[in-house]
Amino acid sequence: MKLNHFTDFSMRVLMYLDQKKETSLSSLDELAAAFKISRNHLIKVVQFLSANQLIITKRGKNGGIIISDKAREISLGDLIHLLEQDDSPVINCNSKPCIFQSQNCKLKSLFNTAYMAFIDSLNKSKLSDLEFSNWNAMFQTT
Repeated sequence: MKLNHFTDFSMRVLMYLDQKKETSLSSLDELAAAFKISRNHLIKVVQFLSANQLIITKRGKNGGIIISDKAREISLGDLIHLLEQDDSPVINCNSKPCIFQSQNCKLKSLFNTAYMAFIDSLNKSKLSDLEFSNWNAMFQTT
C-alpha cells in the first residue's frame, strides 16, 4: 500500500508534535526546517489537521501549533484512513470501464479485504507507540 505525500507529511507533523509533548508551541517555519518540506505544503497539512481537530493552532506573536488530545487518542489505522481522504475502494472498476467487471472478478474484493486488514493492523497502535529514543539527535544540524 502506498500512502500519498499528504499523509506522509501529516504523520511527520503529528509525530513531531507528539514527541514535543506539551513543552512548547511549534511554528510552520520550525516544521518546514525540521523536515525540509516546503512551507506551502505544510500550510495545507496544518489547515487539514486543524479542521479535523488533530492539532490546535494559535495565531499571533505567541502563537503556534500543538497536538490535540484527539490526535493522541485516535488509532493509527483510523488516522491513516482520515488522512488519505479517500473512501473509494483500492480498485475502482468504474474509473475506466473494466471488461472483467461483468465476469464476477474477485480482485476488487481481495484488495478491499487487504486494505481493511492494513487499517485493522494499524489500529492496534497510537502515535505514542511511535516514540524515538534518540529524538534530539535527529534534529541536530551538522
